[in-house]
Amino acid sequence: MNRLSVLCSLIVFVLLLGLVSSRSFALQQEEKKQEEQKEPEAVDIEDAAKQATKPGTEVGYTKEEYDEFQKAYNNPDLKLRADGLAQFVKVHANSKLNEHALAAFAPIITKLYEQKDMANLGTVAETFLQMKPDDILALGSATEAFHVNKDYAKAVRYGESLYAKKPSLQVAQLLAHSYGELKNDAKFASYAEKCVPEMSAKDAFPYSVKLSYYYAERKDIGRAAQHCQKMISAFSEGEVAPGYSAERWTQERARSYSIMGRNYYEKKQFANAVAAYNNSLKYFRQNDEAYYYLGMCYWHANDAVTALKCFAKAYNLNKPYSKTARSSLETLYKQLHNGSLEGIDTVLRSASAEMK
Repeated sequence: MNRLSVLCSLIVFVLLLGLVSSRSFALQQEEKKQEEQKEPEAVDIEDAAKQATKPGTEVGYTKEEYDEFQKAYNNPDLKLRADGLAQFVKVHANSKLNEHALAAFAPIITKLYEQKDMANLGTVAETFLQMKPDDILALGSATEAFHVNKDYAKAVRYGESLYAKKPSLQVAQLLAHSYGELKNDAKFASYAEKCVPEMSAKDAFPYSVKLSYYYAERKDIGRAAQHCQKMISAFSEGEVAPGYSAERWTQERARSYSIMGRNYYEKKQFANAVAAYNNSLKYFRQNDEAYYYLGMCYWHANDAVTALKCFAKAYNLNKPYSKTARSSLETLYKQLHNGSLEGIDTVLRSASAEMK
């Protein structure tokens, strides 16, 4: 019994000893693995010349690499410096000096921007973005530089990435303008819509004008009217919008009020529609659409006499709404005269006289 106890004790002791040894070995292996996975420490450039005399595997670069890096780094020409550093990174993909090569791009980009050297700024920023695609400074610099240089395709390429990472009114404006120059109306509208709510009516005016046409062409009268309202509010009665002659601005006002009137009409806000269409006629008396919808508004308001006059005026203009206006005129006239059109010419002559 005593022998059995002693034997068991020895077995337990041996097992424990093996377990401890195994754990010790595993711990050593884990520590070794962690040591291997540690990121390399940053290189001190000032001490690099001394370190370069040591074996390459010890410092992460050779004396030859250091000399090549220094040659590029100290080039007084900013564009050539950037090219040299980019070439160094490409050739020496695993060099510990690469972190310093990449870090050197920020001051180069900043200096080029300060010098207003947009031609080289765009190229250098683009080169850096090939190595660091998410760098905000480079994205912003590339976007602005290519926009200034009228390379709008590249401006929107980098501008889209910049806006996704750091949206701002300024970037949205630049993208809207670039897409406008590229004749990409949908993208222009997308970014212009981001700008307008944050801008005053005068500052937003160029966007509001283009957006009003964009939505009107697509029969989105509600949005077109919204932008017409903002563009009209930008200038007082006696002012003429920049870039417009007095005559052209008068036509623009007439068009805008007409779109606003149509929007009110479709919303069944007939009083507002009448006011808007009358404003349109103040600037353009030959507006057949305005007369036609005024007729419809007065008809809804049970003012048949005024409605007949408006339909007659729209018909007399002999424009696109003439046929529709004649049909409405006859329908309403018959309702008032027991199905007869006798005397309708009198209404037409009276309307014609009022328009002279």
